[in-house]
Amino acid sequence: MSKSFLRRLRKKHDVIDRKIAQKQKSPGQDPEKISELKKLKLSIKDQIARIEAASNSPAVPAS
Repeated sequence: MSKSFLRRLRKKHDVIDRKIAQKQKSPGQDPEKISELKKLKLSIKDQIARIEAASNSPAVPAS
């Protein structure tokens, strides 16, 4: 994976985090929308973790 893709994922994660915080502060908050955003944020976090784990693991030689 390219480092720029990982950067974009991290930026997207941060943007969603800010949106969640903003929506939680608003008086007419929509719990369903907040839940959707939290699921998306978690999905992106998992994707980032998988990419980082794959880039840190040693390459397996081909048989």
